[in-house]
Amino acid sequence: MNRSASISSVVILLLSIGVAHPALAQKARAPRQIHVTSNDYTFVAFPNQISTGPTIFTFANQGKVFHELSLARLKPGATMEDFVKAREDPARRRELIDRSVGILIAGPGSTPDGRLLVDLMRGTTYVVFCNFRDKAGRAGAPMFGMYTSFTPK
Repeated sequence: MNRSASISSVVILLLSIGVAHPALAQKARAPRQIHVTSNDYTFVAFPNQISTGPTIFTFANQGKVFHELSLARLKPGATMEDFVKAREDPARRRELIDRSVGILIAGPGSTPDGRLLVDLMRGTTYVVFCNFRDKAGRAGAPMFGMYTSFTPK
């Protein structure tokens, strides 16, 4: 059998597997969607439990000032309590974050143009927070409780 015939045979075999077993191609789970809504200084009805795997986060700001959905993964051993204690100490807060996953920003009464696609990992704590301040010199949204966390199961 020549090289060209071998390659053709392999291609035909692979194509026939895809046609004969479409379930194999569909095993990848479609991302779930989590819609996050904020009002001034709170995330409204954030889910209590979120599963691992591909997840799309969308964001809507129903408040009267700019807000963001900032999503970050905490370092192993860091807790939400540690994060809250460091809310006015940006350097300390950065030390607690393993990775910034993404940010969605929305003006008053609007939604951002994008969304976040995240492959959530089991046993990892994620924090959701807003860093914005209404005016220079005022406390930031985290001081008012605009943060939450979750650990995918």
